[in-house]
Amino acid sequence: MRQRVRLPERVMPAESDPKPLSEIAQDIGLTMSDVAVFSGLDESTIFRLWDNGDWLDRVSGRSLQSLMSSVPGIAEYAMAHALLKRRTTLIANLQAEGLSVNLDALENSTVSRQLLLNALEAALYIVRDGPSQRVSSYLARFWGREQDRALEALFSAEPGQGLLGDPRRLVEASIDLAPRLGRKTYSFHSLLTLNILIHQVSKVAGAPDADLALQTPGRQSALMMRGVVMGALISSNDVELAEKYRLELERTPVYAALEEWSFPTYTRDGRISSDFTLPSSLLLRNTAVEVLREIKTYNDAYLYYLVSTYLPLALRRDPTFGRRITELITTLQQRAAGCQDKRIRAACNDLVRQLKGVV
Repeated sequence: MRQRVRLPERVMPAESDPKPLSEIAQDIGLTMSDVAVFSGLDESTIFRLWDNGDWLDRVSGRSLQSLMSSVPGIAEYAMAHALLKRRTTLIANLQAEGLSVNLDALENSTVSRQLLLNALEAALYIVRDGPSQRVSSYLARFWGREQDRALEALFSAEPGQGLLGDPRRLVEASIDLAPRLGRKTYSFHSLLTLNILIHQVSKVAGAPDADLALQTPGRQSALMMRGVVMGALISSNDVELAEKYRLELERTPVYAALEEWSFPTYTRDGRISSDFTLPSSLLLRNTAVEVLREIKTYNDAYLYYLVSTYLPLALRRDPTFGRRITELITTLQQRAAGCQDKRIRAACNDLVRQLKGVV
């Protein structure tokens, strides 16, 4: 029976057994000789691969490229097989650590399959490896919008929505890991990892009770504080926390500098740099797209944070706001109209008036 091949990123074959090259070729009526002629490879090379179920592990990169570009179905199968192989290994390793994978969430997510598998790998590192250099190096790479979506799915406790059947062991391991990362000698990767972990944990478990002003100002405390506050704002809709964060940034320049650095690097408008600096001239094109999305979708406390804290910093860096000032004005007006909190409504309207004055 002919096997239908789906698009490579979303594909995950139902069968677990690998296909020999012969089955893929014969499915579209090609012989060994046909494949050799179309691909430009020696027939002896095709012969060695033809009936071998593990041919993908044996074929050279150049030969595989020739086959993928000349034989329909091979590129899709190679991608699907690689994803399935990694998924199977991760599921087994996570089960050994007491974590079950929600296959429905994995299959139906709009996040790319590769990033979801990366997130599952991160879970394995967190629960198994502790505060090792490998954990910091790996998790630091999740600084970014799409990577954050993958981790959000990993930590999600929404029934049937998260990548894990029950993420409590992961959350507990992350809570245990965070302070041990904070005690490490200064490391750019460990600082980013600490922020990323605290942010995810705060979204699902709430923020730890701590006075923001008690922290000694510095890059580590700034990233920790921001991770806690962003996660807590999203989960709790606490306007007072947003105001407290605004006041803390006004008093502490290093906190404001880290806040200004975070969005552009998160959205890849700016390069992620270990010295936490941005170029003097920067067009916030991707940042504008993300902030506009967040204004429309996040809660009122987070909206207040954007209007009172981040957007003033962003507009000083790029007065054009990625050349989307007009859209920003319209979006703020629409959102402010539905706000019940007078303080948030006033903050939105004040910013709109300021923006209209420069358009």
